[in-house]
Amino acid sequence: MELGNIFRHLLVHNEAFVRSSEETKFLAYATQQNPYITLLTCADSRVQGEILGKDIFNKVFIIRNAGNQFAVNRGSIEYSLFVLNTPVMLVLGHTDCGAVKFATHACITQSQEIINLAKSFDNLMKTDYSSISREIKSEMLPLTIPIERGIPDLRKIQNEMKELAYLSQINVDYQIEKALKYYGNRVKENKLTIIGGVYDFAGAYSKQLGRILITNVNGIINPIDLHEKARAIVKRIPNYDESSEGYKIVCHLIDEKVTRITV
Repeated sequence: MELGNIFRHLLVHNEAFVRSSEETKFLAYATQQNPYITLLTCADSRVQGEILGKDIFNKVFIIRNAGNQFAVNRGSIEYSLFVLNTPVMLVLGHTDCGAVKFATHACITQSQEIINLAKSFDNLMKTDYSSISREIKSEMLPLTIPIERGIPDLRKIQNEMKELAYLSQINVDYQIEKALKYYGNRVKENKLTIIGGVYDFAGAYSKQLGRILITNVNGIINPIDLHEKARAIVKRIPNYDESSEGYKIVCHLIDEKVTRITV
């Protein structure tokens, strides 16, 4: 988009937001914030807060970097967890992640053994990353650690879109693993629940585009245990009623959306 139109959009869309919002919405929280989710997600422009709801104002403390990496923004994470006391941390990766692609490319080009394991990445291997800056590389290269873990499983998938989604899933597991080293006690004390997910706009998990798939809860990744944990969380709803229509809808969504790409 041309610069003039970009600037015009910035002004016009913000004014539309102002006119559609009640003044009391801002005045109520002018001097304080009370979010209940710490969202660690990727800086990718296709990943936006609206996927969690139409109005996330004062509900989600959003932290973003390339590849939703825990170590890059640990200070911001701890501000949200310890100062704002958010009870949920959501680590959200996504399909077709550029940072995951870069780390995968780096892994493959460094090892003939890995090349033999990852034969379906023909399109990815045609990408030239030689011109990107040292600063970009230094931020994204730590992702090669979780990516190397997942690459041996790729021979069982043999589909580039699903393979990249699987590696994003493995990366989310890794970031949660790191978070649990620091905040595991809060999890044990039921002060914090760490949820991992992959936002699927490519159709790697199902034909239903735009879904967030829950792939990890507090480090639990076994599909059966993951489902049980999800249902246990739902049972903590006040006035929980298994016979209610709302509960049945949530259970149906758990069946469809609490899932992993398994190998």
